[in-house]
Formats: sequence, C-alpha cells, structure tokens
Amino acid sequence: MRKHAAVLLVTLASASTAAITVRAQTQAAASIKANAPAGWPINHTLVVLDPAHGGTEGGAVLGDHVAEKDITLAVASKLRAALSTNGFNVVSTRDAGGSDPLSTDQRAEIANRTHAAACIVLHATATGSGVHLYTSDLQAPNQDPDLTAGFVPIPWDAAQSGFVRQSADLAVSLSTALGKAHLPATLGQAPIRPLNNLMCPAVAIELSPLAAPGAAATPATDGNYQQQVVNALTVALRAWRDSPALLPVADASTGGQTSAQSKAIAAAEATGRAAAKVRTSPTPPPAQKGPQ
Repeated sequence: MRKHAAVLLVTLASASTAAITVRAQTQAAASIKANAPAGWPINHTLVVLDPAHGGTEGGAVLGDHVAEKDITLAVASKLRAALSTNGFNVVSTRDAGGSDPLSTDQRAEIANRTHAAACIVLHATATGSGVHLYTSDLQAPNQDPDLTAGFVPIPWDAAQSGFVRQSADLAVSLSTALGKAHLPATLGQAPIRPLNNLMCPAVAIELSPLAAPGAAATPATDGNYQQQVVNALTVALRAWRDSPALLPVADASTGGQTSAQSKAIAAAEATGRAAAKVRTSPTPPPAQKGPQ
C-alpha cells in the first residue's frame, strides 16, 4: 500500500498539470519546467535531512569504534541548527531516540510529502578524502508523459527521474560551496537508497577523512571538520533557496491540479504518512542544543 500511494502521488502530480502553459521568465526556469513534474509545488524554505542508519543498524565503523549512524546524526544535528538559524524549516527522518529505525522506503515517504527544496541523505566513511556527493543514477525523461496513453504508473524506484536534473544542479552548487571553503568534493552517481525514491532535488553526501599534505588526515569524526562542511552546505542551500531552478511553474496553492486530483493526491499522501508511521518534530529554535 505504501508504494502504491507514493506511485499514485507521483503520477497524479505529473499528469494533472501537463496541459498547463507557463511563460518562462528565464531560460533556467524553462529548463526546470521540463525537468521536474509540471506544477509540482516546492516549499523553498524546507529541507529534509536523512541521517543514514540508526538503531541496531550502525553502518560502517570509523575511527575508534565510532558507528557511522552516530556521525550522520551529529552532522544532521549541526546542519539542522545552521539551517534553522538561516530561516529554513527542517524535517529529519531520524533523531537520537528509537531502536527501530524507519526503512529507506518510509524515509522517502516522509520526504515526498513535504515538497522540499532539497533532500540531503547523510553518510560517512573511513576511506577516500573530502566530501563525496552522489546523485541518482536514473536518467531524466526525454519528454512529458503522453496523457492520451492512459494511466501509466511510475515505478517506485524511478520516482526521482523527474528531478534528476535539479538534483545534478543542487550537487554542483554544494560542490562549489565546499570548494570555496577549501574542502575537496567529488561528484558521482550511485543507486544509494533512498535517492531513487525521492520526489525532490536530492543529493547523498558522504563525509570522508580530510587529507592534508605532511599531516595526518582529519577523520570524519572530527567535530570541527563536520562544522566546516555544515557551514559550506548552509551557504549553498541559502543560494539554492533563491535559485531560478526552484521557480514555480504553477500555483503552489493547488499545484495546478483539479479539485478531484488534489483530493486524490491528499489521500495518497495520507496513506503514505500512515504506512510510514511518520516520526518528525517541529524545527527547534536555534538555541536548542544536542541531537534532534
């Protein structure tokens, strides 16, 4: 039921506004209209953070027996605080509590109902150097769906296909900001879950040791290093918030849908929320400390 609900949401959002004609104000806006589902409303001030692993799933072991799940949560906490200070609302798929983490499908469902400006999946590793940025390995559709062909469901594992160009633009923005902060970054594509299931500009960020000539590499467990990365990401996301890539292509109040279609989408979102047993909390004030 969870997957069917998400598929219905993707399909209706794509199909309902294909007939809408919008006069693009810039070349970038015209490009994005073709890249993302037409009329898909975007919440410019909302970011979804997905700190990988959690509970009994520790992920990789880094440094002195430090679990990856603890590093991703620490980075997410720092990034959440920084984004909140800069006027963003933040939804996190995981907090410090709970021994039974949500599945990647459930995390994607949480993200997909938010219409976020960016979805950031956080990982950490003891290999490589710098910050690794990954986008989905899906290909963007060559053309808008043919509405005369009838109902054509979009596979759950291809939900990101309508957003891959936006995701690539977001990855470049993040990489540029990291470079300006003298933090090396590499770009790549990979089927990292839940990237392919996300209906938003989405990038997986993997923090690896920071190499320095003539000195020992700074591990991903280092708090100062994590904060440097967070500061650069915040700068990039602030610029992304006002980017032409996020210009709306339809009235965000309805997403360009008819009344019946809006009700169907709302029902699909409600089903997804119930199936995922959503565990999110309001963004804390900037002064609040500790993992969220």
